[in-house]
Amino acid sequence: MRSGLSTLLFAVVAGASVPADASAQGERFLGAWRLVEWQDVRDGETVLPYGENPAGQIIYTSNGQMTAALMRPPDSPGENPQQFVAYWGDYTVDVAAGTVTHHVEGAFTARMIGTDQVRSFRFEGEDRIVLSPGGQSELTWERVR
Repeated sequence: MRSGLSTLLFAVVAGASVPADASAQGERFLGAWRLVEWQDVRDGETVLPYGENPAGQIIYTSNGQMTAALMRPPDSPGENPQQFVAYWGDYTVDVAAGTVTHHVEGAFTARMIGTDQVRSFRFEGEDRIVLSPGGQSELTWERVR
């Protein structure tokens, strides 16, 4: 009973759709995460869209809000060293489907506003999460301590 009540409370407070037996998995998102790698596989070749040392942070709060900002560092080689993505809004976690959905309320790029950005997720140990927006792209994040 107590576990079910705490799961319901978490789902209401965090705005996340978390099954009763998986509340701890949903709670693992909470906090700040630093981008350590962004990797795409295109035509069988691995590409690093934001270079070898991408910069970024994603934050998930207990009241169901998230913020993400990613950029290619200015000293990173590439065609466009000023690449930048930033957005914020609510989020929901579907542990059974293995997805987190970012419901974009505001963004640096106007075309993102009002969209749902669905990401598959997997945790690697206690301090890493890999988010995949689909296809062959994976973003690895490390918990900020």
